[in-house]
Amino acid sequence: MKHTIITLLMLLLPLASFAQEKLYSIKGCVVVRNSDNKSHPEPFMNVILTDTTGKIHIGDCHTNFDGMYYIDSIPEGRYMLSVSAVGVENYDTVLTINSDCSIDTAKIYNRWYNINGNRIWERQVKIGVPDYSDLYREIYMDYRTAVKDLNKKLDKNIRRPYKGDYDTSSRVKNVDTILTHLKGVNLKAGYVLDVYYYGGGVGGRTHYYCRRADEAKQGKNPPIEKFENILDCMNVEFTPEGIWSAFQLEVSNRYLYKFGCGYYSESWLVFSVKDEIISSFYVGRNKTARELKSKLEQLPPIKNRVEITSCSTAELTAYFWNDWLGLVEEKVQVQREGSSVKFIFTQEEHDSKDMTGNVLAPYHCGVIFE
Repeated sequence: MKHTIITLLMLLLPLASFAQEKLYSIKGCVVVRNSDNKSHPEPFMNVILTDTTGKIHIGDCHTNFDGMYYIDSIPEGRYMLSVSAVGVENYDTVLTINSDCSIDTAKIYNRWYNINGNRIWERQVKIGVPDYSDLYREIYMDYRTAVKDLNKKLDKNIRRPYKGDYDTSSRVKNVDTILTHLKGVNLKAGYVLDVYYYGGGVGGRTHYYCRRADEAKQGKNPPIEKFENILDCMNVEFTPEGIWSAFQLEVSNRYLYKFGCGYYSESWLVFSVKDEIISSFYVGRNKTARELKSKLEQLPPIKNRVEITSCSTAELTAYFWNDWLGLVEEKVQVQREGSSVKFIFTQEEHDSKDMTGNVLAPYHCGVIFE
């Protein structure tokens, strides 16, 4: 009997040791250097951690819009960190991990033009208020800046969505103040504007919803069908400013925090093809880049606008850049609904992009989320 107990203890010791093994995390940033020696944080980069032979997979992720990545649940040891994407040189480095650590910034050379919506946004911010600026651009820039600040807060509170830990209900307050960055829209009495995250291991997106002030917040993955259209809980002035502001709320799924395949719908309004798109990427000798530039240069001038066609109808035209579609012209019918409005999307719908419209200049960034 004594011999049997000793034998069992000897068998269980390795299991106990394994159960107590510490796990660590790494985080870092990836920047891409163009031929003009300017560096930019790069989103959608593939970051993979393996053993030093490259054969045993430990963890992986994609960089976010700030070029940041995070991998956890790593046992102590030596590993190979690899960073790659279409159009850039690969980056590999060997790491010894024995604690939670921040990795030196990975600086990668861009072999292609590699345009993306975030660079368009950076260009828009840099040029400030150009001579072609109008009320549509002013409202969008102010609102999108506020949404980016909200996304930073969501990014801190929606933890590791690929592991199912993405409950915002106890961490993020209602987001009523976002409406102060729009014009001609306000909540009906008794309602608040809030957010919830819907998704799983392969990806997800943040959504707005309205609830009564005395109702509890929604948790993760609520039944979407229970929610009203948020515009039903708002008053919208039937003016170009009010309709354009309401449209920003209608398509905010394109702006709000995302994870994984949710990024397919990430889109950016464009107000000048020359100043905001063409000026955002380096062409060089790349044939594909030259063809895209030529296509963009041949387009007639674009103008985001709202045209009031009657006392109860209007037509909205918007130009979006999407990294998996290119430049899209979207035309939307608008109908007055009591003290609010309803948007009617009649153009071709693009699968998984949450967008309709005519593609004026096709583009695909080369990133596929699996």
